[in-house]
Amino acid sequence: MQKAVFPIQSHADITKAINYMHTNYTQAINEGKPLRVVIDQKQDDRSTAQNRLYWMWLGQIERKNGTDKDQLHYEFKKKFLIYIYRRDDQDFAEMCHAIAKVKQSEPDEYETIGKQVIRLCSTTKLSVKQMTEYLNYVHDFAVTQLGVHLTVPDDLKWCYQE
Repeated sequence: MQKAVFPIQSHADITKAINYMHTNYTQAINEGKPLRVVIDQKQDDRSTAQNRLYWMWLGQIERKNGTDKDQLHYEFKKKFLIYIYRRDDQDFAEMCHAIAKVKQSEPDEYETIGKQVIRLCSTTKLSVKQMTEYLNYVHDFAVTQLGVHLTVPDDLKWCYQE
């Protein structure tokens, strides 16, 4: 029997969980492996669950198109994380503006500095809301631009859907 997770957001979800138990409890008891029910609340902070979902997706993309997970991580940080930081962190935005000025006079230095900034940016500093936004960007990009359908286990759906 496979593990089942039922996020409860309505009475219909409660019904699904109860129906699952009704459908499977006899078989489980007959097999000597009674069902175990765990009830807990959704985590409220950016957690290992969000990180686990993100790296799971990177693995799915890697398997589909062959691009290394670390390279994907770098590209997604460049494409989406920098945008979130620039929008939400005034000091970061000012630093990016200063770096952009270097581009005109010293293009090689600009490229080196830009790569270093991207490497130093981290998803671990994101709030729950920001990480949810980042996950949504990654998901949408993978589906629309890469043609990769990303799977989401039921117990991790809360990590990226608002």
